[in-house]
Amino acid sequence: MTDKKRILFVNDEMRMGGVARVLNTLMAALPKDRYDIDLLVLHKRGMLLEKVPEGVRVLEGTPFFSAVDLSLADLWKKKDMQGIHAKTKLLFYMKSGLIVKKIQEERKKILDRQYDVEVAAKEGFCTIFTAYGDSKRKINWVLTDYSVCNYSSNHMGLVKRALQKIDLNVADSEQALIAYQTVFRVRNGVAIHNLMDVDLVKNGMKEPVTEIIHDGLPNLITVARFHPQKSIDRLLNASRKAVSAGYRHHLYLIGGGELEEELRQQVKDLQLEDTVVFLGYRQNPYGMMADCDLFVLPSLYEGFATVISESLIAGTPVLTTDVSGAKEQIVRPEHGWITENTQEGLDQGLLNALSDPARLAQMKQQLAGYEYPNDQILDEFIKVFG
Repeated sequence: MTDKKRILFVNDEMRMGGVARVLNTLMAALPKDRYDIDLLVLHKRGMLLEKVPEGVRVLEGTPFFSAVDLSLADLWKKKDMQGIHAKTKLLFYMKSGLIVKKIQEERKKILDRQYDVEVAAKEGFCTIFTAYGDSKRKINWVLTDYSVCNYSSNHMGLVKRALQKIDLNVADSEQALIAYQTVFRVRNGVAIHNLMDVDLVKNGMKEPVTEIIHDGLPNLITVARFHPQKSIDRLLNASRKAVSAGYRHHLYLIGGGELEEELRQQVKDLQLEDTVVFLGYRQNPYGMMADCDLFVLPSLYEGFATVISESLIAGTPVLTTDVSGAKEQIVRPEHGWITENTQEGLDQGLLNALSDPARLAQMKQQLAGYEYPNDQILDEFIKVFG
């Protein structure tokens, strides 16, 4: 066996989000006898730092990157003057073009070796950071649909120049890849679905569940950050329509975030107090997902919604809006439904699903044999990393 390849993954933070989760899953799956893995977290914070796989060396960015993942608007709301100063300084370097030289200077303070492969684990600033390093092969990981939401819209010139130095763009779905290639006019890309932590889901399903009510009514569930992207408000509106049409049900919301107060008020305004249950953040939602009849994803946009695959692994069919990756995940009748990505589409989709409880039960039975193709996906990543 030749010497192990050195891989560096670069992420801006490790909060409870999809990027950090799929990144940890990928790092855990890569063969330890083949790769020596480092993880650089530019702003070292987040619950999922605790879940970084054993054997991965975690590096921390310099103070220059302390606001890389923070919104200037949010910092102003909090009157965080230190954060405002750090963010303003970072934006000045980006707008002036001085960021290239600054990244090269900061990299020398952080990194003590050259890497065979460097992966920008979140497209955007991490792409720029990776592009102007000295790693032998540079990969940009694209995990959202840029045709709907362009996180780099304020720095298009800077990102486009950085992408000229990227060897390969890896998107988590075909739709996300096409969108990225269209927006940034790049052609060096492939689509590889995200790996799933199947054992985590299946072991989580074994824990006792007491939160789900079994009284003959269908049980619906969603797991999401309460963020505008996730559009939980549309799900509540659809739930109201279904109840008004005579389709009573329970709806469980797992998660939390900036919109929680607004969503709780919406539940009151729609008189859904007897329907909707807020369960808060849960590190293990999988038993509850498995115990429900239908998982609903009402998002405005995604890259490849990990939670869809997790629900299928848990044996629960999915109703999802037409987001990137959905048509690559919902591929058999028992997997669920894809609705038009509008309020009306979600309304009708939920009515259709709730109108046939026997069909829902049959779909759950058929999903008992569902298998996620992790081995095939891991082989595709290994081919990319070499």
